[in-house]
Amino acid sequence: MGKIENKGGGRPVGYNTSFAEEVFRNVDFGEEIKMCMQCGVCAASCPLSLKMDFSPRKIFTLIRAGKREEVLGSQAIMLCTSCYSCKVRCPRKIPVVDVMHGLANYALRQGFVPRKNTSVFGGEFWRQIYKLGRIDEKDLSRRYFFADGLVPGIKNSLEMMDMGLQMLLHKRMKLLPERPIKGIKALRRMLDKAEQMGKGGARA
Repeated sequence: MGKIENKGGGRPVGYNTSFAEEVFRNVDFGEEIKMCMQCGVCAASCPLSLKMDFSPRKIFTLIRAGKREEVLGSQAIMLCTSCYSCKVRCPRKIPVVDVMHGLANYALRQGFVPRKNTSVFGGEFWRQIYKLGRIDEKDLSRRYFFADGLVPGIKNSLEMMDMGLQMLLHKRMKLLPERPIKGIKALRRMLDKAEQMGKGGARA
């Protein structure tokens, strides 16, 4: 528990800064939160803000207030679609999208799963990048659709069948398995090194 000095005199106000320090130390771009002046431009720019339980501005406030469970359990941190509107319009040039992705990654590492479907898709996406250096569209879809079992998987597959056929017709998806890219071993070494380096290469 930290203490914030009361500039107007009197007793210091109790304030839990431990979670903010945890975010600054462990979350990619976490220290950028210090620059936020709570103007709300990020929330006004986000096309998904109405779907979020907390806007980016509120997420930053909760971090400063020490609300660890609320932040790491928030669905908002896993809703970002990387449109970059917030980052482009932020008057303080805060990379809001990168902070949100950093928080989502950190939440998963800490055992929080705010959005199971997003977590399943992201995990499988990453696994294929590491294995192949590219995405096998049909394999990714299959694993994502069937993550909740056989019946939901069949239902999901039927719902997306038209899109799958269009992807096949336009050669955006192959029937045969994708092969690893050239230089896949070098890519894996690079990814392993990046993971060892930790947040922003801080431990390199």
